Amino acid sequence: MTGSCARWEPILLERVAGELDAEGERRLDEHLSSCAACRAELRALGEVLELAELPPLSDAERSALAGADRAALGEWKRSHRRRRAFAAAAVSLAVAAAALVFAVSPGLVRRPPAVEVPAVAWQLPDLEETWSAAAIAEPSAASVDEASPDPSGAPFPEDTLFAELEEIDLDAP
Repeated sequence: MTGSCARWEPILLERVAGELDAEGERRLDEHLSSCAACRAELRALGEVLELAELPPLSDAERSALAGADRAALGEWKRSHRRRRAFAAAAVSLAVAAAALVFAVSPGLVRRPPAVEVPAVAWQLPDLEETWSAAAIAEPSAASVDEASPDPSGAPFPEDTLFAELEEIDLDAP
């Protein structure tokens, strides 16, 4: 083919494929009558197409393929039914598990009964009672003599009294 014949290549392919209309056939025939290169190209394309063409089916091949479309469709339908059945079973199982969790969960979440602890309000301690419990309100003569810095037996000084009060555990029952 020459450079001017390049526009005829798609038309040659259409003729070989059998898709060229009557007007295109007429124009191509006029061109082929004067162009040896395009005639050679048309013959080469025809040979390539013949080599690529499959031979006709034998009787054994036809009988083997006769029910293939129905068999493939039947297998697809069976597979589809199995998938749907499996999906339905999975959904049913999930719903049953959710119902079981819903039914059992109140028993799992129940709190033990609350133990009522009586509330005890804090009260200011009675100092007279606390002093008598600590035996410091009226000290005995022996304790006065031993602990008193004053030999005359005078009462305890204030700092000693406060030191002893701090040692008393007011939280003890």
